[in-house]
Amino acid sequence: MKKWILFLLSAAALTVSAQEAIKLTAGKHNDFGLAYSLPITVVNVEVDATHVTAKAGPYYKYAEKYLGIQEIITEDIEYWEMNGINLSTTGIADKDNSYLIKFKSNTPASIYLSPEGTLWSVNMAPTKNFPTEEQTKSSTSKKQNNTYYSVLSEEQLAAGSVGKMAEVAAKQIYRIRESRLNLLTGDVDQLPADGESYKLIMSQLDAQEAALTEMFLGSVKKENVKKTLQFIPSGATGKFILFRFSKYMGVVDPEDLGGAPVYLSFETNSPIRESEEDRKKDNKNKGVTYIVPGKGTVTISSGSKVLKKQEVQVAQLGEIFQFPANMFDDKKEPAKAQFNPVTGAIEEILQ
Repeated sequence: MKKWILFLLSAAALTVSAQEAIKLTAGKHNDFGLAYSLPITVVNVEVDATHVTAKAGPYYKYAEKYLGIQEIITEDIEYWEMNGINLSTTGIADKDNSYLIKFKSNTPASIYLSPEGTLWSVNMAPTKNFPTEEQTKSSTSKKQNNTYYSVLSEEQLAAGSVGKMAEVAAKQIYRIRESRLNLLTGDVDQLPADGESYKLIMSQLDAQEAALTEMFLGSVKKENVKKTLQFIPSGATGKFILFRFSKYMGVVDPEDLGGAPVYLSFETNSPIRESEEDRKKDNKNKGVTYIVPGKGTVTISSGSKVLKKQEVQVAQLGEIFQFPANMFDDKKEPAKAQFNPVTGAIEEILQ
C-alpha cells in the first residue's frame, strides 16, 4: 500500500448537519441486518492566499504636482501572498472495511450513516456535526478594470491633454472637499431635508473623491482565494513537496519549478498496529464495530520555516473493537451510541 495519497482541489470543506444523515432501520426487508463502513481519515491542507492586483492611475505622473502625494502606484502589477495554512480532517468510507450488524428478529433497531456511508450513530439521531469529504469549489471572479468614466466631468473630457485633464480632476477633488466641509459646518444655502438625505449626499461626495483620487494614486484590488489539498496518511512519510507557491501564480503543482516548494511530513504518534488483513478478517459480523484511532503529527514547512504543525487523529492507524449487537436490540432498553464518522471513535454511549 502506498505511504500517502494526495489530491489537489480548489475546495473548502463543508460541515454536514445531522439532518443530512442517512437513517437505516432493521426489518424483514433487510433480514434485520444493517451495513456500514468504517472511515478513512483524510487530512485537508487549506492554503489561504490573496491575489493582489495593483493598477496605476492615468494621472499618476501629476500626483505630486497637484495633490502633493509621492507614494503612488506607477505601474500595473499582479502578485500573490500566502496568508497561512489551516489543517482539518474529514472522513470517507473504507469500502474494503465494511460491516453488517445483525439484530434480533422484530427488533426496532436503526443506525445513521454519514453521507459517505460511515457509521454515525445507533438507535439515536446524531446530535453532533462533523466535517465530511463533501466539497464545494471556490469561485474566482475576475474584476473589471476601473475605466473612471463615471466620474469624468465635461470639462475633463474636453481637455486637450492628459496634463490638463489631471489639472481639472485635481480642481474637482478640491471642490468636493470644500462642499463636504461646507456641509459639515452648515455653511450652505439649504441643508439636506433630513439625516438620511445628509448621509446620502456625504456618501456620494466620498465616492466621487475616492474615484478621482484613484486616478492619481492608483488602485489595489485584493481577492482572497482558498485551495485545499487532501492527504490520506497510511504511515509515516518522509518530507515531500506538497505544492509550490509562486509570487506570480499562487499555488502551483509540485512539478512546477516556477514556485518555491512547500513540504509536508507526517509522523505517527501511535504504536504500529496489526496488519491490514489481520485487522479486517477477524471482525466481520460480530456486532457494532468502532475504532480507537491512531494519532499522527502533520508538519507543513517552507525552507526552514514551519508554517503549520498539528496533531490529528487517524482512523486507518487505529485499532478496531466491537460492542456486541445484543446491547442494541433489547426491546425495552436498547443501548444508544454515537460515533465520529471521521475517525470511527466513540463519541457517546447510553445504556
